Amino acid sequence: MFDKEAIEALQHGGGIYEAGNAVRAAFAETSVVALPEHFTERDLEKYLPSRRRARGVMTTSALKDFAAYATAHAEAGASVFVDAGEMSATAVLNLGTPEKPGHTDNRAKLQAQQTAAYRALLQHACGRGLTQTVAAEFLEDWPDLIECFNEQGLIKPPKAIAAIRKLTIEAMRKLESSEQSLSASKSAFESVQATSADPIPTTIYFKCVPYKDLAERLFVLRLGVQTGSDKTSIVLRIVKAELHAEEMANELADLVRDSLNGTMPVLLGAYAKTN
Repeated sequence: MFDKEAIEALQHGGGIYEAGNAVRAAFAETSVVALPEHFTERDLEKYLPSRRRARGVMTTSALKDFAAYATAHAEAGASVFVDAGEMSATAVLNLGTPEKPGHTDNRAKLQAQQTAAYRALLQHACGRGLTQTVAAEFLEDWPDLIECFNEQGLIKPPKAIAAIRKLTIEAMRKLESSEQSLSASKSAFESVQATSADPIPTTIYFKCVPYKDLAERLFVLRLGVQTGSDKTSIVLRIVKAELHAEEMANELADLVRDSLNGTMPVLLGAYAKTN
């Protein structure tokens, strides 16, 4: 006579047998199978001499290596997607075709590498208030890359940096409220004006290579002075930053196209698989 545990074991064994048949039938016919919730999937691929198919992600900052890997491992329908926001290119190597879509889990990713100068630029020219020391030291670190201007014309970098360091705030009571390029008044009762013994730059040209493999680019910075507190804050902002980002993404896409020699399409955008 069978006890409860024996009966459950027999039922479990029969369930496994039926599940196996159902899975085999699903692969041959519908590709869909219904199994009890408590069944656990066991993948035996690791015991095979080789994997059933290639899948994984190769990541690099080297355009040449990205192109070589993508070309060597591309399957039918492989495509590259350039993400402008991330400045990256992702090759979906097993994208497949509309008739035979792939699993899209075998990829190569190129992440464009920012240069030190461009990283410093983004860190400081971000529209947030900087102390005079921080702003001056940023310009002192990159003297060969900058040109400084005001309404009168070119200012030599040492003089422009000295002007930023010496900038002071003069509080004047009971003056009319006003606002200028480098001065601001809080109210009709108090006017705060930014002054300096040296000519203050209002525009800064910063020329650098932003990403490895991209061309040198000129960034125009607007310099503003915040005088809303007892301490002066310097604000640097990149003019037309969005346009620069768009142009750099297009440049990256062109570089990827050239490196792949037409072996697969290169598109602006990102790809995400959905279930």
